[in-house]
Amino acid sequence: MTIKIFNYPVSKRLIMLILGDLLIVNGSIFLSAILRLGLNAGWGYIQSNPWSFILTGWIYIITFFSTELYDIRKDFKSIGNVMAITFASTSAFIITTLLFYMNWSLRIGRGVFILNGVLITLFIIGWRILYSYLLEQPIFKRNVLIIGAGWAGKTILQEINRSQKSGLRIVGFIDDDPLKKGKLVEGLPVLGNRYTLDNAIRQNDVDLIVAAITHEKHADLIKALINCSWKGIDIIDMPAIYEQLTGKIPFKHINNMWMLHIAIGKPKLYSRLIKPIIETCIALVLFILLIPVMPIIAILIKCNSRGRVFYTQERIGKDGKKFTIMKFRTMVENAESRTGAVYASDNDPRITKIGRFLRKWRLDEIPQLLNVIKGDMSLIGPRPEREVFIREFEEKIPFYTQRLLVRPGLTGWAQAKYPYASSIEQTEEKLQYDLYYIKNMSFILDVVVFLKTIRVVLFGKGK
Repeated sequence: MTIKIFNYPVSKRLIMLILGDLLIVNGSIFLSAILRLGLNAGWGYIQSNPWSFILTGWIYIITFFSTELYDIRKDFKSIGNVMAITFASTSAFIITTLLFYMNWSLRIGRGVFILNGVLITLFIIGWRILYSYLLEQPIFKRNVLIIGAGWAGKTILQEINRSQKSGLRIVGFIDDDPLKKGKLVEGLPVLGNRYTLDNAIRQNDVDLIVAAITHEKHADLIKALINCSWKGIDIIDMPAIYEQLTGKIPFKHINNMWMLHIAIGKPKLYSRLIKPIIETCIALVLFILLIPVMPIIAILIKCNSRGRVFYTQERIGKDGKKFTIMKFRTMVENAESRTGAVYASDNDPRITKIGRFLRKWRLDEIPQLLNVIKGDMSLIGPRPEREVFIREFEEKIPFYTQRLLVRPGLTGWAQAKYPYASSIEQTEEKLQYDLYYIKNMSFILDVVVFLKTIRVVLFGKGK
């Protein structure tokens, strides 16, 4: 629900989040001064430097706003959002430091200042995690109305029901089909059409509307949704909430214009300049560190089966450019001489004993660090695919070639979230994760994928 401040509707959840942050920021300032200087001296220090501490608090709050940490739909328990909070706190700390050095009279003692930054970061992370847990309780659940009782509406209903910690409660559907009025769809009622939207909202205390319509929206519906938004009711499109709940993009529910808006609106500095430099440096360091391991792997491969140590294959990279990928050989020599190009499967007889071990711990991928250093690949991105499969998939799967907008990766969001794909259906599922990565590519997401990949390697969850 919402309340009005200066006649403008504001979510109670947002107010609770901001008040919690203000309390923590100010409490951390007070606590850091006391821990560093003692109770009396600490309180006196704060009284003698009020503007410095007020400025510090506001910089943290403004930084949280600019990094979208006041999006009340986020799950702050996720690793990605914890990383985002840490990044925002670090940024606020750096900004405050620069301002203090620009105006020396505002400067706070180094010990108090550093302790304050650490406390704010830790307490904010703890508070946001607690906030997300609180919202999962029945008393805090949001009542949701779905516009459209067709395929898209049913799909998002299933995902919300599957995500027990979403904090959402579906009250029903709105649909213009007269045959659906008053009927149950997936066990929930169709409460009316676009002309009875206001009544449905009032009667069911709705504070979130999901627009799940695959066809063009009627002008009257768009007008009604705009009015709802001005009244403080959150409006979200089906692909957006599906993305939040699953970490995937529902490619069957998007169109070319949706992809165009993503391409136009996405900042490209990180993907074009910062990401390649960082990943090249990391790949170079990893390759040097793993040099002692590679001869041992080579000896094991030669002792286990006849043939080459390395396996090379042509793959398709960014913008359809061809390049040669290199891996340690994990299958028998000339494995596809009889079968042609086919996916590897569970218990594939072509995989050698050593090859199965290398795949399990992802050791066969080590030579691909050279592809990253050369610039053919990234450390993080959609996995590179063979041309024969790409031609097949682009005919059967919408938006499949969008994977070629970015450099392919040694590992990726799809690999971290979904097992090996060996069918069209599984490839479609992985594409949804790849599209999510392309849309949300950032340093924080790359760190999350990297950490998940380390977990896979350490616990031998490769395939």
